[in-house]
Amino acid sequence: MFLSTIAAVSTPRGKGGVALIRISGSESLSIAEKIFAPAAHKKVSDFAPRFQIYGNILSADGKTVLDDGLCTCFRAPASFTGEDVVELCCHGGEVVAALVLEAALQAGAVMAGPGEFSRRALLNGKLTLTAAEGIADLLDAKTEAAAHLSSAAARGKLSEKIDSLSQRLLGAAASLWAYLDYPEEDLQAFTDEELIAELEAIQAECEKLLRTFQTGKAVNSGVRTLIIGKPNVGKSTFFNAFLGENRAIVTEIPGTTRDMIEVSAKAGHVLLNLTDTAGIRRKTEDKIEKIGIEKVLSELDSAELVLALFDSSRPLDEDDRLILDRLQDRIGTLPILPILTKADLPRQIDPEPIKALGSPIAICAKEKSDWRELCNRIEALFISDEAALHEGAVLTNIRQKTHFIKVSDLLAEAVRQISAGNKDIASLGLESAVAELRETDGKGAGEMILNEVFSRFCIGK
Repeated sequence: MFLSTIAAVSTPRGKGGVALIRISGSESLSIAEKIFAPAAHKKVSDFAPRFQIYGNILSADGKTVLDDGLCTCFRAPASFTGEDVVELCCHGGEVVAALVLEAALQAGAVMAGPGEFSRRALLNGKLTLTAAEGIADLLDAKTEAAAHLSSAAARGKLSEKIDSLSQRLLGAAASLWAYLDYPEEDLQAFTDEELIAELEAIQAECEKLLRTFQTGKAVNSGVRTLIIGKPNVGKSTFFNAFLGENRAIVTEIPGTTRDMIEVSAKAGHVLLNLTDTAGIRRKTEDKIEKIGIEKVLSELDSAELVLALFDSSRPLDEDDRLILDRLQDRIGTLPILPILTKADLPRQIDPEPIKALGSPIAICAKEKSDWRELCNRIEALFISDEAALHEGAVLTNIRQKTHFIKVSDLLAEAVRQISAGNKDIASLGLESAVAELRETDGKGAGEMILNEVFSRFCIGK
């Protein structure tokens, strides 16, 4: 049980119709009775839980009416945090909300930290860690697909999968533990062959989940994408057309783009963290342009997707070949989509050398079907399991992925040890695997992990 009662404004700062101030903790109701006067002339505690009460919101000393509004009480454990919770709704002015929060603090609450309401929900058993991460991702969602996936995680879809795997693994491990503790009693629920088969099946499920990570990351946090090409190949026009707005300067002067312009855009279900870059060419006397070109080439090491643009209305030249040479070494390790721009003009380019990078896509900035093909190609690179995406049981961050890698490795080692007759060693590995799987969803997670997860949250959530 937490000793303090916390409070925060849970709606965004700024002007709006309504602001909500949330209070959670054992003193929530007594604080509400100090700063809220129901119009019905009753005490707040006289009303039924989850019943909205209209009245005046007061200063902590009860002498000043700050606003009129609504009060809703949620009694423990039937609340988001599992504690007594009070929510006060006032008019949505920034100053008004700050005054109401200050009244709650003066009446005995303390200021909530980032994600502290959700953290209390986790520690009180009202929320799992993957569901909490889903809430954080939902607040940050930039696309409909990200919102759908995050909402599924927040509703516990990934937690359900983890819990199912945990129960199966615990059952298999218990069978082995029973045999080791009471070898004469024949308490083993599985034969050795059945135990190995079950552990291999659980490991296969873990590997299947691991394969969803690329999809989850591409949808939620996005793919770092570089647009590269020689000057005047149409990079900035392509960039602007992808975004549907003019963000990059487009001129006929070579070398207009000298620095990197970054923005997020969606390609079907995939979120691209898209970067327009300086045109790459072998020779330039412009010092600033040289720095821009060097920066582009160095950024290839951290890119997750390259859109390599070539002007289809001109033959390949030495600048195009420089780009081809630079990308040749990355084939197989970095997804590359070669794109032929200016497809509405007569084609002069020979596409054969470009095909080494992959099948080229011809793009006309005004042709919607060309963009649909490009989006389909990008989705095919990163969406490996459409069904899992819709179901919502998808790994979305490196923390989840790391836990599942460890679980899979521990299971593989346990199978090897059982096959070799070393059941005592296998039992230790299964114990670690159970703990690792449970920690994925917050059961037994350390303070450092919780601090890392909830630092992403805003104050008031």
